[in-house]
Amino acid sequence: MKLQNSTETLHVLSTAAGIILFCYMAFATVFGPYKTTFVHLALFALLSFIILFLDSMALRQNSRKKVSYDLVLLLASAIPLIYFILDFERLINLWGSTYLSYLDLFLGSVFVLVCIEASRRQSYMLGGLAVLACLYMLFGNFLPGVFSHAGMDFGRFIYTVVYTSEGLFGTGLKVAATYLFMFMVLGSVLRVSKTGDFMIDLANSVLGARTGGAAKGAMAASAGLGTIVGSSIGNVVATGTFTIPLMKSTGFQPHVAAAVETNTSEGAQLVPPILGASAFIMAQVTGISYEIIVLAAIIPAALYYISLYSVVHIEALRHGIKGLPEDKIPSFKEKFAAGWHLLIAPIALFCLLLIGSYTVTFASLAAIFIAVACGLARKSTKFGFKKLIKFASEGLSQSAQITALVISIGLIQASIVATGLGPRLTDIILGLSDGSLLMTAGLTVVAATVLGMGMPTPITYLLLAMFAAPALVECGASVLAAHLFLFYFAIKSGSTPPVALVAVVAASIAEAHWFRTAITAFTHSLPGFAVAFMFLYEPGLLFEGDYSVIFFVFVKAVIAVIAITYAIQGWCGGWVSWFSRAVLASAGLAIFNENLYANSFGIAAIVSIFLFQYLQNSANIKR
Repeated sequence: MKLQNSTETLHVLSTAAGIILFCYMAFATVFGPYKTTFVHLALFALLSFIILFLDSMALRQNSRKKVSYDLVLLLASAIPLIYFILDFERLINLWGSTYLSYLDLFLGSVFVLVCIEASRRQSYMLGGLAVLACLYMLFGNFLPGVFSHAGMDFGRFIYTVVYTSEGLFGTGLKVAATYLFMFMVLGSVLRVSKTGDFMIDLANSVLGARTGGAAKGAMAASAGLGTIVGSSIGNVVATGTFTIPLMKSTGFQPHVAAAVETNTSEGAQLVPPILGASAFIMAQVTGISYEIIVLAAIIPAALYYISLYSVVHIEALRHGIKGLPEDKIPSFKEKFAAGWHLLIAPIALFCLLLIGSYTVTFASLAAIFIAVACGLARKSTKFGFKKLIKFASEGLSQSAQITALVISIGLIQASIVATGLGPRLTDIILGLSDGSLLMTAGLTVVAATVLGMGMPTPITYLLLAMFAAPALVECGASVLAAHLFLFYFAIKSGSTPPVALVAVVAASIAEAHWFRTAITAFTHSLPGFAVAFMFLYEPGLLFEGDYSVIFFVFVKAVIAVIAITYAIQGWCGGWVSWFSRAVLASAGLAIFNENLYANSFGIAAIVSIFLFQYLQNSANIKR
């Protein structure tokens, strides 16, 4: 009983800290950051760490030693941050490390250690990278060759990573405070108002009767909700708990149902207009306007879902899976009439961003209040205050975890900028690839898979933008194409073995083997992988160039994607031989080529296979 009371007290304290954080962020959104950006980020980090360690203490109540350790970490994060806030005027005007006091050095050191530990708890990969970044800054001068730098004493190290915008109060923390926080809260509010259930019902009412309708409905629902939620895992949990059992009930194998949900939940982050908040991060990193990024994502997203739709259709044909039974297909008219008001918040978010040109945080904050008002407006979606606080608290806890994860990116950023490693990394990558765009792109895919182990898409993308984007641009890719390419594989790293965290979550819902799910999801994604490589070479796929060129490139990309999908699945109006599959795959890749002769050969080969299959099927029917 005492343990239960203690846990509840900690949850109450965490919720209270979360509410204070939301109120402060709402204030800062409307009236601007308190004092300075440094103080604003310090306040955001302070409250986020309090939530993080209170939640951890609540979960580890059965171990007094672990609770004591969490309490020490809470104090070790709070004391330096409070010190930074109180003495901000002196700290932001320091001219260099020689002006740091012993207390500045000590508290700065403590804060660095806390940030590394907080990141390690969320991702061993990022925690390890943060430690390596610190060691590199301090001892990189002892390394041989291109990795060596001029050296950095401890004072300059602390000054760089704690008291400048190149370190812990740099890009990572700014991204968490500016883009991710409000979207996490908005996602919680959309869940409490059952917006996800509404989208699932609409999708099933339109697509449920088709062959494999349960999976096709899952695709549409995940795409609609996921573009706002911004988390592949969050999307799997929000929609997969309903769509995966429904797919299984209609005949899809458990690992296939989990793979379909994995791929659709990941792909949702590529769907305009929101792109799961990553479009805004890309705009900040590249300097390209949000509107151009949204426009550029339209065709890649369409091609991704065309390939997945084809895969689902073939899987359904292979196993004789029909559409949903009539009694399980919702009435579009009834469901839309009952829940149309839930679309007001996402539409308002879109209008405020694109038409009103408001900031991301302001548009998200407005959408949160609109979503709450719309949810309370009708009886079918009405919820109580306790339920709202519960869901909002979950969103705020997730935000604290993301902040803990992302803050140590500042250490990696500092190690690249302060030591001059960035240009040398580009030279190393170009040396390995011999300047080939294709080879460089292949290396970045490997890097994305490694860096993305267990990390959210925005974090993986940020790391790739630092490490790999300059090399792709140096090889001839446009800045927009390079960053969208990296973003695409940052998304897909969540389902690529050996970690495949998104596939693991989906497999647990489906009661399937996670590795089989991950391999199936990877196989289903292969046509989409080809699309990502194609827009490195074909700017028309990103809406660059004349409309006639864009149309031509889009049409041939659709043909190529379908051909590669049929080759992988072994179906083309009927089951095909391995030779025909090889021809289809080769022809599809030939169409991706910029050379018109290769395009002509590819289209001719695909038409030949289709014609041969049609004649063969017709002959079989006559028999």
